[in-house]
Amino acid sequence: MDECVAALSRVHSFLHNELVERDADIIRLHLHACERCMENFEIESTITEMIQRSQETAASAPATLTARIQAMRVTTRR
Repeated sequence: MDECVAALSRVHSFLHNELVERDADIIRLHLHACERCMENFEIESTITEMIQRSQETAASAPATLTARIQAMRVTTRR
């Protein structure tokens, strides 16, 4: 059951390709082995696809904003 909780808590990150490959592989293996989690994943995947299709193409952030955010990320990682 703990594996199910862990897998489902990271399903959104998995759907958005935000996990490192090792973590994504762990989620994939669990989903293939657990029918209940796979059903939940399929529902979340369908909802995510519907949301993405309903949104207009997002405008890109201004280059200056992107640069400022990247600078902040580098600063906070040290």
